[in-house]
Amino acid sequence: MILDVASRVFSKYGYNKTSLDEIATEARIAKGTIYYYFTSKEDLFINVVSEKADSFIEEMQHNIEKKQSFEEKLRYFLQAPVEYICAEMPIWLDGLKSIPFNSKKHFEQYRIQNRNKMLELLMGIIQEGIAEGMVSDQISQERLCEVINDWFLMGDLSIMVVDFEGFLSRIERDHDVILKLILYGILKRGTT
Repeated sequence: MILDVASRVFSKYGYNKTSLDEIATEARIAKGTIYYYFTSKEDLFINVVSEKADSFIEEMQHNIEKKQSFEEKLRYFLQAPVEYICAEMPIWLDGLKSIPFNSKKHFEQYRIQNRNKMLELLMGIIQEGIAEGMVSDQISQERLCEVINDWFLMGDLSIMVVDFEGFLSRIERDHDVILKLILYGILKRGTT
């Protein structure tokens, strides 16, 4: 219940303008009750963001299972997160920029878990494409999934924002895969 109320209040006022007092008042509980479950406003915020991400990934998995073809599944996988981020995430991204550095380490665990869940979903889609004879074997499946997730869906946004040397290293590492994607795509082409 606290997470639901906190989500509504954070969404309405943003991270910086929201206090635990406001969340407690809205939830009709004592502020101490919030501290019983969460160590700080930052901890509560990270848990709200993580719960939203978990729900979104579950919804994606359910919708992917309903799609019939490889192409429908891949299109959905690439479009749904972008639509979700544009609609839902600005307030959450703003809040993440405001949390103290020591809390960001805690959030990093959730980010890695969500990245791995997205990679698992994408790997399933790519493997279906291979089974259907739709996906080329010119690119490693694992590397293809990492590049799609990290570059097209910004699944490793932290490296681009925080670690410039890591960002340059990632560009160098992924250059060949991105070049192959641009030149050849991932669909198998008939030989004529």
